[in-house]
Amino acid sequence: MVISVTIGVLGLVFLYLGVPWIYGQLARILLKQKTKERGALVLTFDDGPSSSLTPSILSILAESKAKATFFLLGRNVAGREAIVGQIAQQGHDICSHGYDHLHGWKVSPFRALSDIKRGWEAIDAALGTRRQKYPFRPPNGKLNIICLLYLLIRQVPIVYWSIDSGDTWREKPDSRRVAMLTEKAGGAVSLAHDFDRSKEDTSRFVVESVRAALAMAADKCMRVLTVSELLDLGR
Repeated sequence: MVISVTIGVLGLVFLYLGVPWIYGQLARILLKQKTKERGALVLTFDDGPSSSLTPSILSILAESKAKATFFLLGRNVAGREAIVGQIAQQGHDICSHGYDHLHGWKVSPFRALSDIKRGWEAIDAALGTRRQKYPFRPPNGKLNIICLLYLLIRQVPIVYWSIDSGDTWREKPDSRRVAMLTEKAGGAVSLAHDFDRSKEDTSRFVVESVRAALAMAADKCMRVLTVSELLDLGR
């Protein structure tokens, strides 16, 4: 009896957490393959928009005539609607990172699901649209089975990354990291964060990292694409 219950519990845990984790790992592998096949650099930014760093990134992208993808955090949209509008006007991808950056394994599935919807609503409110859904990047890369099934049923692209710039966890990040790893892999979906920092050095690192990656792409004739372009999503 005890063994049967234990097996049952482990099976439920695997279904709830393990299946979404496997899905995420496979999605990352496919991203790596797709970027390599297309020789593409896809710059993505999470947790914005911010009042200072996001405009700086937009200026660099405009100078290089390059497009990027911004996974907006709903709670950071209010008061920065003009910046969201600027992202859209410059032709960049606008995607969602949820509203409150909830870890899909650490909150109830229904709270996580509500957070996804709330994030979409915040973007729609800022843009004055009613799309009601946007490509989604799970905070911390973690989904539970309820959210995974909901997104799949609604045909919402779930977008991970293949290279992490290290701007939130490396003690001494190297601004050449994304450029070097992307060149070595033949393409990548890079992850950086464009929320405002208390440490100016970190914001400077993000800016320098973007510049270095774009310079490498130009030097190696690598295409700089948005998520929509890479995945042929249309907009």
